[in-house]
Amino acid sequence: MRSVIAAFFLSFVLAACSQAETGAAQDPDREAIEQIVRSYILENPEVIEEALIELQRRARQRELQATVDAVTANSAQIFSDERDPVVGSADAPVTIVEFFDYRCTFCMRANSWIQTVAEEHPEDVRIVFKEFPIRGPEAEEAALASLAVWQIAPYAYLAFHDDLMRASGPLPSERIDEIAQANGIDVAQMRATMESEAIAEHIVDVSALARSVGITGTPFFIIGDEIIPGADMAAMQRALDNALAAAG
Repeated sequence: MRSVIAAFFLSFVLAACSQAETGAAQDPDREAIEQIVRSYILENPEVIEEALIELQRRARQRELQATVDAVTANSAQIFSDERDPVVGSADAPVTIVEFFDYRCTFCMRANSWIQTVAEEHPEDVRIVFKEFPIRGPEAEEAALASLAVWQIAPYAYLAFHDDLMRASGPLPSERIDEIAQANGIDVAQMRATMESEAIAEHIVDVSALARSVGITGTPFFIIGDEIIPGADMAAMQRALDNALAAAG
């Protein structure tokens, strides 16, 4: 009963706001309804909280739908940018897209899940990595190095990416070079490639794409048809299971 009243109260508030905007005058029936609602609210003030929760739910739903629409509008850049690092079969029925930052704690947590998916579903899942460094110079340098490795030694990208994600503490240039060397990457060639204008432009383009979609933080996942902001591993796994099931 209380939820019904809350819904009625919410509708009443929205209608009242609309009437206030148009300057419509009140009529006697409306005044009587207002008195009934006022009396109920005074006796049951918790209904206001329920109405506010419903308003927040609707706002979140509108935001989610706006993001879904933006993803659809930018699908070519999101799913098919040939500059992005990709692992998994090109013919995989399921695609995961991750916007990430190497200095993002939550991205580090999600990385173990990504690595497991890449290992367990090499033919069924295609993973697209979107370098979105927003946490300072170290994050940006790591992104440049990662994209350089993708260009000069794509076979080493996933291991290099994993090691960068696992790197706790500061991530200065020397440490990035050490990680590259440990993965058999020519450090001098990597450093030279990092100076490429094309790589810098790629990062700028991903940043602009993120703004267009409404992404303000990392990680941000698109798994099949589902959008998951943050490192909600349970939701990520459910989305993947749903996508794999739908793909047969």
